[in-house]
Amino acid sequence: MATKSFRFSTLGYLALEGVGALHASYTLLLNVTESDVKEEKKLFLSASMLCNAARAYGSGAIKPWCTVENNIDHKKHVLDSRDRSFALTQDEILIGATQFTIKSSKKIQPVLKIETGYVLNTGYTGSLAPIPKKATHYISLNRFKQV
Repeated sequence: MATKSFRFSTLGYLALEGVGALHASYTLLLNVTESDVKEEKKLFLSASMLCNAARAYGSGAIKPWCTVENNIDHKKHVLDSRDRSFALTQDEILIGATQFTIKSSKKIQPVLKIETGYVLNTGYTGSLAPIPKKATHYISLNRFKQV
């Protein structure tokens, strides 16, 4: 069982006073634990986001989201905080976790496609997403163990 941690930073822009390009940017923190079991790979992913757009604006809440899709069966998994925003530290917000398995494939190396973004719910002016609305990242996993 191997656990890997990833940090993906994305530049963003929000046309709000105090936010702009400096504070609309965000960092996805992703932990991936993979273990090979008979004829499949078992994965556990957890994610959080570093973003201080709400604090820079002066009010509101960050609603982060993240989806994961694998290249073997193309199933999409949603890391979800159930429409709640839970802060881990002053600027780190929990996105959620998911667990799934991927069937073994001898010819294809498993790769995860990660899409992420956030919406700033200001309370006064509604919800705004930064530009760009989402970021896409790819993670290559270890090859399947040959049984």
